[in-house]
Amino acid sequence: MFRARLLAAALVVAPLLSGCVGDEPTIAVLVADGADSSSRAVDVDRLTDRVESTCDECRVRVYDAEGDATTQKSQARQAEADSAEVVVVVPVDPDDLATLTGGDLPVISMGEPVPGSDRFVGLESGSLPRQTGSDVEAARDIVRGEEKTMTYVPTGAMSDRAADLAVAYLADEPVEGGEDVDGVESWLYSDRDVTVDTLTSVLVAEGILTLDDLCHGDTRQQCARLGLR
Repeated sequence: MFRARLLAAALVVAPLLSGCVGDEPTIAVLVADGADSSSRAVDVDRLTDRVESTCDECRVRVYDAEGDATTQKSQARQAEADSAEVVVVVPVDPDDLATLTGGDLPVISMGEPVPGSDRFVGLESGSLPRQTGSDVEAARDIVRGEEKTMTYVPTGAMSDRAADLAVAYLADEPVEGGEDVDGVESWLYSDRDVTVDTLTSVLVAEGILTLDDLCHGDTRQQCARLGLR
């Protein structure tokens, strides 16, 4: 048995987790397609950092289905064979993962709810808006005048939440603040439309990007004209 080192954070509304049990407990993260920048349900690096900052001996093992539902089903079986103690899944096809749920392995679904999952992290709107490229690229398109708006999805906050829920399972601790959605304990977040007038108050203020990210190269002059500084 070991004691998890826990850091207080604004996103954690429950009492701090008290500990994890086991030798290097493993959290399996099943990703629909890690190369698809328009898939915005999870930031794997941020989730991993969050787990490691709150649980000294926890490990995160990532399985990338590369957009193939059959591959993800196989990876779900592999995660169990690899002795994962919690699964976080961004599904390729939610209805195709029935074999993953219903057993003793806790399942946290993200983006789209997997039937039978224990907990869900997603959007109040129910579906993840897709965009071409990253948030930085989309924001620079607005500065150039090529797009009028983009939709900001709080992927970082959602990833932190999924990490906290996974560590809570390992520590056998409750997490408060969820709501019942179709019988599943859920944490829902709001996406927001961002325009040229709210680029800095939303994206920069929340640390999604910096002014240097937004205003360099071919967008430097446009930023100056727009008063972005």
